[in-house]
Amino acid sequence: MKYQVIHVTEYKYEVPATLCHNLMFQIPKDHPFQQVKDYSCEIVPKPSFEVNRTDFFGNNYLYFSVERLHRKLTVASKSVLELSEPAWISVDPKSTLPWEKVAKWLHSTDASSEIRQYYLESDHVPFISGIRDYAVKSFTENRPIMEAMLDLNTRIFRDFAFTPGFTDISTPLQKVFEHKKGVCQDFAHFSLACLRILGLAGRYVSGYIETLPPPGKPKLVGSDASHAWIAVYIPGHDWVEFDATNNLLVNDKHIRVAVGRDFADVTPLKGIVYSGSEQEMKVSVDVQSMEEEMTAEE
Repeated sequence: MKYQVIHVTEYKYEVPATLCHNLMFQIPKDHPFQQVKDYSCEIVPKPSFEVNRTDFFGNNYLYFSVERLHRKLTVASKSVLELSEPAWISVDPKSTLPWEKVAKWLHSTDASSEIRQYYLESDHVPFISGIRDYAVKSFTENRPIMEAMLDLNTRIFRDFAFTPGFTDISTPLQKVFEHKKGVCQDFAHFSLACLRILGLAGRYVSGYIETLPPPGKPKLVGSDASHAWIAVYIPGHDWVEFDATNNLLVNDKHIRVAVGRDFADVTPLKGIVYSGSEQEMKVSVDVQSMEEEMTAEE
């Protein structure tokens, strides 16, 4: 599949800002199942300084500053990517190791520190009350890790209601668990808490997925949003990705941008602004299948 992604973030300031410093995690990179064909970014007003860097987790990101008076800041990223089916799609879940053996291996010196860091708590993934009891209903004794994870995926999908506006990034995970409501980043954080409390390694993945319209309805430009899911380390298969929001083993419709311990490591755009008033932020993301576009033209 070939996709075009346009991600636009706009800030408006009630009183003009004099200076802003920003970090942007919207730059996809190549993977065995993802090739970046084109990427561009337009920032208005033009930054006084900008530089591309790679972070601790291997993500591409942009640092930029605007060092003059401005009432509005617009950041528009555009990507063209080709996706193929990940190798884990063909893995038999029952053939994977029992999860207890994976946890034991992770806590030995045989596992690298790069992998082991992902079984620890993080700011948005605390070990909340009741999380172990929820997790072990899927991770039963000697169950193959991939089979257990697929079961956890399904349970979260069934038990939790996708409810935009109920949470924001400051909402405690305990509240998400108690009310069984949230959005994709909440479900990713909850999934990670379930894994990590059992000693398993899970990392947060940010990116995009095309939002399909209801039958007979046109796709709305800008109706998509940034998406989030998780990856679980499975010996012999590397990082295998799961999407609890859609109850999916991640496939060739998921576009990967960045990975980290949780949302805070890969926030699409964050920074500091010097201004004496309130600000308004609008985000628009459009994910378009270029195969559909070519078919329509034919």
